[in-house]
Amino acid sequence: MTTSFYSQAILSLILVTSGCQTLKDSQDTSVTGEVDTELSVARAFLEGGRPDKALYELRPFLEKHPKNSAGQTLMGLTQLALKNPTKAIHYFKTAWNLDGKAQDALNLSSAYIEANQLDSAQKIIIAGLALKETPPYPHKERFYHNLGLVAQMKGKKTAAEKAFKKALEENPTFYLSRVQLANLLLKNGKIEAARTQWELARNSCPGCLEPTENLARYYQNKGDLKTALGLVVDFKKIEGIDPNEAKRALEIESELAATRAKIAKEAAETKVR
Repeated sequence: MTTSFYSQAILSLILVTSGCQTLKDSQDTSVTGEVDTELSVARAFLEGGRPDKALYELRPFLEKHPKNSAGQTLMGLTQLALKNPTKAIHYFKTAWNLDGKAQDALNLSSAYIEANQLDSAQKIIIAGLALKETPPYPHKERFYHNLGLVAQMKGKKTAAEKAFKKALEENPTFYLSRVQLANLLLKNGKIEAARTQWELARNSCPGCLEPTENLARYYQNKGDLKTALGLVVDFKKIEGIDPNEAKRALEIESELAATRAKIAKEAAETKVR
């Protein structure tokens, strides 16, 4: 598994969770419209794929509001998006020291993973899981997912598999852990178990190409090109899929169709002889 994959998975993991963080200074008693607006602008740039512009907004903001935990978090996310995990650690650690919430621990663990500081990541994950919050942190699967990434990067396959399964016990629809578990099972030669996970991943995220592609390859290897093609054709019918994934799906469809036509032609020629 490449570092870029981990980067992408980690950023998608924490971007979807950081929005619930309060836009207040840790020692302030109220939220001003100015603070809310400035952070919303930075977040919009970040989610729009422009971390450079988010950085431009956040630098002066944090000079004025150094104890704003949400601002520190957004700067950490921005640094991760800019492939600067060491700086991300700094900002996430500041947010953790200011608020000490489970979400802060999760973000910090993700930055540690990105920086390949695996022991530090494991320690903060354990600390985050041990927190007693009211209400309780609702996404414990994300901690177990990161624990699985740590184990996987350390080469501890059994521990990784256990962690990803624990994440899925917490949330059976959690796509990232489902995909990681499927990849892990496939690497370990557990092909049928991997197929089951790919099917579940496809149900969790119908618009994600990866599980469909892997299922198509599974059936292709079984010689069932009709089912393989059907999976890809069905994927292409989904509305709103990413243009790059749609293009890749078309390439896979063309490849499978060409293979099927070649096999049919060879079969016909053999019959004639």
